[in-house]
Amino acid sequence: MRVSQMKATLTSCARALVAAVTIGLTATAASAQTVEELVAKHIAARGGYERIKAIHTIKMTRTMATPFNKMQVVIYKKRPGLYRAEQASPGQPATARGVNGETAWDQGPGGKVTARPAQGAAEARDLDGDFDGPLVDWKEKGHTVTLQGKELLPGGEVYTLKVGLKSGLVRYIYLDAQSYLDRRHMGVVNISPTRQYDAVVDYSGWREIEGVKFPFDITEDRTGKEPSQSFATYTEKIEVNVPIEDSLFAMPGPPGGPLGVP
Repeated sequence: MRVSQMKATLTSCARALVAAVTIGLTATAASAQTVEELVAKHIAARGGYERIKAIHTIKMTRTMATPFNKMQVVIYKKRPGLYRAEQASPGQPATARGVNGETAWDQGPGGKVTARPAQGAAEARDLDGDFDGPLVDWKEKGHTVTLQGKELLPGGEVYTLKVGLKSGLVRYIYLDAQSYLDRRHMGVVNISPTRQYDAVVDYSGWREIEGVKFPFDITEDRTGKEPSQSFATYTEKIEVNVPIEDSLFAMPGPPGGPLGVP
């Protein structure tokens, strides 16, 4: 091979290498831009960033049905990361669980209250304590979001986002390709350090409250080493910006005292 031919070949290879690197960088940038666009469309579909942030408290009244019974559930949320859920079966006293800036706690039958370990509390803050949902301000929260692609679920196409939460949990969020609202969430639910489920949560029945959309119908299936569980949750009422005292989210005191009083 002549020297001129060798130079031409090397030049061609160099150009191909530069082109490959450029294409790779462009694809990465496009992927990041696509995530940003999808999250922006999701936020807009829910009502827009300003309207979402204008809500400071939420009270949800729900009925949760299992194959065996029904429970009344009332959820309280307050910015920046306060959460409390009370549930009661017919004829039984209510039990509660909550998240605040100091800890996450659970109250079992008989009123016994236990604080979750540090990792469990971090997971509860990322899930229950997140007021706006994991996609809103995800970078500021310390999460990661990557686009996994597009796939087909019952009801139509969805965009699949892999969300790595700050606590280490991973959630797959499926956004409807037409409405950009949540259709499904999937991930591990840790009941305790030794007990966990694989959960599939489906959302539907979106309604607008003060300009912001909320899912009124939620179904959840839990499978794994533990006995399988299924829940169907029907939302009866959602109230926003109602007065809620911070003391409601405090870890309850000894059995016999009122819930929410340390």
